[in-house]
Amino acid sequence: MIHPACGPFLFDTSAESRLERPGGAAFTRWAREYMRVHEIHVSAATVVERIRGYGLLWSRGGAVKRKHVESMRSAYLSRAVRVISLDAATAVVSGEIMALLPEAPSPPRRSHRLAESRQERLSRWRFDAMIAATALVAALPLIHDNPDDFEAIRAVVDRFPERFPTLGPLQLIRYTQLI
Repeated sequence: MIHPACGPFLFDTSAESRLERPGGAAFTRWAREYMRVHEIHVSAATVVERIRGYGLLWSRGGAVKRKHVESMRSAYLSRAVRVISLDAATAVVSGEIMALLPEAPSPPRRSHRLAESRQERLSRWRFDAMIAATALVAALPLIHDNPDDFEAIRAVVDRFPERFPTLGPLQLIRYTQLI
């Protein structure tokens, strides 16, 4: 278990979205304690991913679903979170990660028996690289639920420290370690 007072942490997109879903009682207690002590920190790339997701849901729905998606989107945007911008330093680190790992290390996701396209996977991979770069530049441990991609990024940062001077290592905490 990771004690909430050990933060602050940067939450990747999937870990941040778990804060909104009903979880077990242990996770609910952990999240409540964390938010009592710290702000939720996310990368600007996480906001892009979340808003894109709401937009995709909205465009695929009818009037009733669109209204529901729009209310979820508004609720998300009104939450109190600290968004860490993608500044020049983060852009440089993101570019280095993408150059050293040009292909996504994990296989395409499958949903409803459909495989994620190469273009979609590459897009998601680039957001993961930007989120990891945000964590490195901000010197925050990254809470995630995507070990295949983030462990590959950690390995490349460890393998080529000269490409990431004054940064690192990438500190990863898997979502399941919190409770």
